This record gives sequence, structure tokens and C-alpha cells, in this order.
Amino acid sequence: MKTLIVEVMDTKRIGELVTVGRIFGDTPDILALGTGDVPGTYTKAYFTDTAVGANLIDPLVDLIREGDYQLVLLSATTLGTEIAGPLGVRLGAPVLSEVIGASADMTVTRPIYGGKAVATFTISQAPAILTVRRKYFEPADLAGTTTPVPLTGTGTTITLISEEAAKSEGIPLEDAEVIVSGGRGMGSGENFTLLREMAAILNAAVGASRGAVDEGWAAPTLQIGQTGNIVAPSVYLAVGISGASQHLAGIANAKCVVAVNKDEDANIFKRARFGIVEDYKKVVPALIQALKEEQ
Repeated sequence: MKTLIVEVMDTKRIGELVTVGRIFGDTPDILALGTGDVPGTYTKAYFTDTAVGANLIDPLVDLIREGDYQLVLLSATTLGTEIAGPLGVRLGAPVLSEVIGASADMTVTRPIYGGKAVATFTISQAPAILTVRRKYFEPADLAGTTTPVPLTGTGTTITLISEEAAKSEGIPLEDAEVIVSGGRGMGSGENFTLLREMAAILNAAVGASRGAVDEGWAAPTLQIGQTGNIVAPSVYLAVGISGASQHLAGIANAKCVVAVNKDEDANIFKRARFGIVEDYKKVVPALIQALKEEQ
């Protein structure tokens, strides 16, 4: 199956999509968003420095039609989602979002009902467009680099007037192996200091539930859940988090969830491998002390 990857110039993201592409056939071609050589070796590689997804649709439609691509892969990121929908409309192509599994018989899986179930689909139409959830596929080992050629053609000219990079501290949530996350049960933004202290010892990232973000206790960039960051750490420590379905959807691929909540009926305990029914103000300081003693 002739496949095209559309992704920003990021080795891990490209590697994950190459893995998916190889499930369906040979190494895909790529349209890299950015400048410079593309990580990996490809038969055809293109690039564009266009920063607005909407401006990519017209030239991308032409590229897919002229190249007779049968499958288009994008990461399930804000940009990938922004491109996938309009691209599907223009091509009359089906769009399957948030894919978490794929097999050579052209079936893919994706979560439904807020992550409470997984549905399997068969791709029977070409072209088809998939957005792939991050960290569900091991990145392919990308040997060498490829010098891309410019993507030709122009599309809708939406002008980006300005942009401001969001300030973030510490380890990015999407790359973190350990995440310490707080919810509305923390009681106040000041109490997140405890979580940051523990995260520093564990070399972990700090996250938050939507409830904590809505209260203004944590930055929106730290929100974990269906409408925030989708994470897949080895260990996810949920403190004062009730376990709403949208939050659980964001940690569906966490390998080990440890929950601390004084409500023994909290839904988070159904997802947790280890649970502590207690006030976090008693548990977290004790954990910090124990971790310091182990250092």
C-alpha cells in the first residue's frame, strides 16, 4: 500500500508513523513540516515550512492525487487533526482518528466512548486518512537522512499574524516515563508544590486533571485527558483525582497507575494497580521523605 506520512520534523514522531506505515507495506514517503534533512531513508521526501495547517490542504491534495497515495498517516496532534479533517473532505476520503492499533490485514483499532471500549475498523477505501495516537507504536529506527524537495503548489492563504510558544518547565508530559498528577482533590494551587517536590525527586513530569485546570490551579498545558495531553508513562501517580472517564482516556496507555484518594469509591481505583485510600496530605509528605532517604 502506497503510504504518505505528514509530520513535523521530529524523529520520534516520524519514527512512530514509519512503524505504522511498515505494517501496511514498504517504508512510506514523507511530507516533513519544517526545514533540513529528514531523519530516515525514503524513496520520496518533501518538505514545507508552512506553519498553518489550512494552507497545506490544496497542495497536499494535489500531492496525494498525483502520487496515487492510498493511505495518509498523521500523528493525532492538534496539527494532525487540523489537517486530517479538511483533507478527508477534499479527497472524499474516510478519516479514522486516534488509531492505537494496526495490522497488515488493513484493520485498525481506536478507542470509543471516552476510552471505555475499543472498536476495530477495516480500511476498504483508498485513499484513507489515519491520525495515530502518540506512544502506542514503538518508533522505527531511522537510519540515515534524506534531503527533501519542496512541496509545490499554493493553497488557501491564511496568514499567521503572530504566535507565542507556551512556556513549559521540566520534562514534557508526552515524553515522561513518570508523571505525578493532581486533581481537584488537591484543594488549592499552592498544594501542587508538594507534587512538584516529589516530581523533582522522581525526575518526573507534573500533570493535572481538567478539574484542577478549571480551578486555575495548574496551567492548561498540563491538563491530561481526552481534551488535553494523551500520555503513556511507565508510572502515573494520580493524587486527588477522581477518575472521570475523559481523564482515564488520557492515561489509557499508562503502564502502572498509582492512586491516592481519600474517597474509597473514587473511580480512579478501578484503573489503578496500586491504591491508597487516605488524605494525600498524609501520604505525599511521607512518600517524599521515603524517597529522600533512598537517594
